[in-house]
Amino acid sequence: MNPALAVLRRAGYQASMGKKLLLVFILLASPAAAQSVLCSGTVAPGLAYPDVAGVWKGEEITLCAAIAKQAGATPVFTPILQDTDTPPPAPRSALFVPAGDIPAGYVAGPVIDDDYQAIMVPAESRVLRAADLAGAEICVEPGSPEDFNLIDYFARHNIMLREFVFQETDEMHDAYVAGRCDAITARKSLLIGLRANEDGPRREDRILPDNLGDNPIRAATPTNQPAWTALVANIIEDRHAP
Repeated sequence: MNPALAVLRRAGYQASMGKKLLLVFILLASPAAAQSVLCSGTVAPGLAYPDVAGVWKGEEITLCAAIAKQAGATPVFTPILQDTDTPPPAPRSALFVPAGDIPAGYVAGPVIDDDYQAIMVPAESRVLRAADLAGAEICVEPGSPEDFNLIDYFARHNIMLREFVFQETDEMHDAYVAGRCDAITARKSLLIGLRANEDGPRREDRILPDNLGDNPIRAATPTNQPAWTALVANIIEDRHAP
């Protein structure tokens, strides 16, 4: 088993694509706990992922540390899943979520990443772009946003689409890893996570450059906390400035 995945399982989290991981990054500290800022977010290489030593690294971790430092607090990170209740707005809280998932009580802030929908193919595949997948079997969940984006993208580019559908996400992952479909589509971060959790040749599977649908992840802070909102936004904008 991949050492990083073992760390996640010991902690009680699922690091693979799983059943709809929420792209969330929460920073939360009450006035009574002003010495710490609790950060939670999606588990994916590049965003937040433990290395072989169990040390969490990625953009979410870096932002958490920067915001906590500015607030004079200590950063603490834990992952969060989509079916976990979102905490209510509180002082020193912020979410990093897809733009369409910002809950009531929060105001949208800067974009930290565009976790666009992509397609991944096996390392040995000769496919270079989505157009090369005409007539190939692509693993996808029927009726999902990814399914609609896939259908729309292939129709707009006149590519013959052949879907291999699964009702359960885990079954779809297993089918792809077993080589039962030629490609799989999902959010980029989830594909990276799926690839990272595999051993052998699967770790070299390639994510195609085609963008099947934008999915910007934005910072979101409590509506009635303008000073905190400005602090978080300034830190993010400074980090992401060209």
